Amino acid sequence: MRSTERWIAPLAIGAAALTWAACASRPATSGVAPRTARMMAHFERAGQLHAAMAAGDLDSVQIQARWIAANERGEDMPPKAQPYVEELHAFADLAARAPDQQSAARAVSRIGATCGSCHESLNRGPRYQVAGGPPAGGSALTTRMVRHRWAADRMWEGLIGPSDASWRAGAQVLRDAPLYTDALTTDVARYEPVTKLAWTVHELGTRAVNERDHSARAELYGQLLGTCARCHALLKGAH
Repeated sequence: MRSTERWIAPLAIGAAALTWAACASRPATSGVAPRTARMMAHFERAGQLHAAMAAGDLDSVQIQARWIAANERGEDMPPKAQPYVEELHAFADLAARAPDQQSAARAVSRIGATCGSCHESLNRGPRYQVAGGPPAGGSALTTRMVRHRWAADRMWEGLIGPSDASWRAGAQVLRDAPLYTDALTTDVARYEPVTKLAWTVHELGTRAVNERDHSARAELYGQLLGTCARCHALLKGAH
């Protein structure tokens, strides 16, 4: 869980099906309409932004956010979409200039929520189905980390879809599978802060399960992303 790449790959886990390419891979754009190709590229870029934020890679978050702010202009989009394009620019700019991980996490979460609001307004965008739960890892610790990663990805889908089923599936896993510090680190200096962060994630999942409001979900997910990023940074190099 210490690199952006390890957060990108799970976005393609077979448990969640998309009607078009997932964030984990480069969408095939040959033979599709220019607007569709642009939206698929936009979707990929948003996935990379999310993966960088989950990994706690603030530099990469800022790079991806600057690209979105500079390149997403809403060409050929219907007038109804323009307010969302402007909102996307505003949050991308905030993410690009974020001074710390928590500020960046809030902005990234709002980017996801803005995408979801636009999709809902236009009745377009990805359609998600959750066809199972998270896979098992090779050890008890790996299994728990995979579950948390799977849960975060489903909640992200819940924002950008938007998808109630994806949101609730992810939140329920976070609620039901707390991480235990002994499995994460035995370093005395890290033990207490890691414990607090791990239980914060669990508590956020508990709160998120019954949350229905899209904006409130975005706020909760921003807190979750920021917590994950801080924990990953704290555990970097730990044994």
